[in-house]
Amino acid sequence: MCVLFILGSPYYFRNFSLNQLVYELPESLRSRREEIKSRLAPDEMLLSISQFPLLGAGSYIEDQGSLDGPLLHSKLLSDDTLNAVPPFTLEINGISDRRGEVPLTSVPVFHDTNTPWPFVDPILGASTPDRANGRDSACMLGDAKPQELLPGPNAASGASENFDSDAVCPEGESTDSCLFLDSPLFGIGSGGVLRVTMCAADLEEARILYDNLAPMSAIMLALTAATPIVRGHLTNRDCYWNTQCSAVDDRSAQERGIVPITTAKGMLHKSRFGTVDVLLSPGPRSADLSFRPEFNDGQYMYDDNSYWKMREGGVDDLLAKHVSRLFIRDLHYASDHLLQQTKKDSKAESNGQEHFKRFLGCNRQNVCLYPPNIKTGSGWEVEFMSLEVQLTDEENAALITFMVLLSRAILSFRLNLYLPISMMDENTDRAQRVNAAKEQVFLFRRDLYTGRDGKSGGSGRIWRRMAAAAAKDAPAARRGQSGFMVRDHRAPSSSTLVDSQPYTAEYIELTLDEIMNGAPQFRVVGLLNAVRSYLSSLQLELDVEIKLRQQLKLIENRAKGQTSTLAAYIRGFVQKHPDYRQDSIVPPSINYDLMRTLHDIEDGKIKAPELLG
Repeated sequence: MCVLFILGSPYYFRNFSLNQLVYELPESLRSRREEIKSRLAPDEMLLSISQFPLLGAGSYIEDQGSLDGPLLHSKLLSDDTLNAVPPFTLEINGISDRRGEVPLTSVPVFHDTNTPWPFVDPILGASTPDRANGRDSACMLGDAKPQELLPGPNAASGASENFDSDAVCPEGESTDSCLFLDSPLFGIGSGGVLRVTMCAADLEEARILYDNLAPMSAIMLALTAATPIVRGHLTNRDCYWNTQCSAVDDRSAQERGIVPITTAKGMLHKSRFGTVDVLLSPGPRSADLSFRPEFNDGQYMYDDNSYWKMREGGVDDLLAKHVSRLFIRDLHYASDHLLQQTKKDSKAESNGQEHFKRFLGCNRQNVCLYPPNIKTGSGWEVEFMSLEVQLTDEENAALITFMVLLSRAILSFRLNLYLPISMMDENTDRAQRVNAAKEQVFLFRRDLYTGRDGKSGGSGRIWRRMAAAAAKDAPAARRGQSGFMVRDHRAPSSSTLVDSQPYTAEYIELTLDEIMNGAPQFRVVGLLNAVRSYLSSLQLELDVEIKLRQQLKLIENRAKGQTSTLAAYIRGFVQKHPDYRQDSIVPPSINYDLMRTLHDIEDGKIKAPELLG
């Protein structure tokens, strides 16, 4: 049985200090775990995992009840799976009602030796949806080509930014040989995410953090990959990000470009959950000139009416587009007490911030910007949301520590991590592939210390290297120095130029190890080296600095490939199990042994140096 526990409020640094990061945060994680364990029965286990592997696969919970119930209408999930509190049920129903049908999410199956190929979904095989209905909204599985009858900019109260009707989901995969998931519950409350929220001194600082943390999303997704099994099958992904985004995709047929637009505000490129659409820049009054307009080369729509209201109120162009982009979608739901604007009942009191917070919560991206809250006294906040939750408290604490220290290094050293939106989306695709932490390369800025003056580090050139598996592309490529292959950039931004020398390019393809630990041959410093330099500048107490560097060592080892991701460990466990038939199916016997093993690793009963070092 898989149970989600929410115990108390998130850990919060009220008066931030590195001592809290070293001592209080790990203790908070441990005490919460112990509190939950104290409430479990002797035959129950607590596991910190991204997804229960057998969710939706046959009988996956005790006393499951019948499928296709009145709440979820799912052929895979029983209504007993749903936490029947109003916010959950309202949001689940809102997604299906708005879309006009239950979203069908396609997940590519891992092709093993004995996997029937082409694979036919054992549950939905006879009625496998066609490309017009069973698509992955995050562009892993492409949309059908939209109708030609699409509105231009500002049509129907919507405005288009870099909109290309012929490239809605470029390079999409076929939906053949996929599993299908038939409920928004596979996205809401499913897929464990470790969220890290960082406070900023003011809006300018928040915008800098937002823009510079966005390129880190795919990098950290690959580093924390933890979900190779979905619905009892090994999949051809190691992460749950695209699956989660697709499961909550509430876009109507008009917004997806399936039928001509008559009532919708415009065609929407992404699900309600997804990667960032627009970078904000440090702001019009900032001396930081690292942002360039060509970075916003993605496709998105924004609400014209709300945009101009904000512009008239003094909000600058990019921030107005960022907020009005949210208003192209309607609110899922609002509880009665939020809709009551009187003060007769203190519980019904609302100053508008609660509405906006709920609205932001229904439009989640891998990096989110939250305004100050009068009631809590918090300032501007930036939330990082692409970390997959890890098995042990030590791993989760180390990831939080790294993200917090990186944010401080960005602000203190004025680091420049800017990437075009198209490159970040390409990285997100790569980050979810099998064993991406070791086998993929990612587009990244070569020099993190230039470009803030708006003059240096802005060549726009990119250096790509091709793996041996892509050697078939050799006729269309030319060989550069260092023996790597260089090819034209295929992202939407046609202005990107190819550079034959990696150490003069602005963007460069790097392994996870090179991004984190540096690559002297390419004159790449490495993020961990920048963070360690920041620590050295603080003159910390010796015991605090030692503990912080020990936590960073876990990140270093994972990036170097000296320890594996949880996804790689789980995949290897399944493939080595005597009950596995090399057919991509994870039966209950393997799942039971896997859950027991993961529990014993977390409990310290089993040593797993390949996972934890």
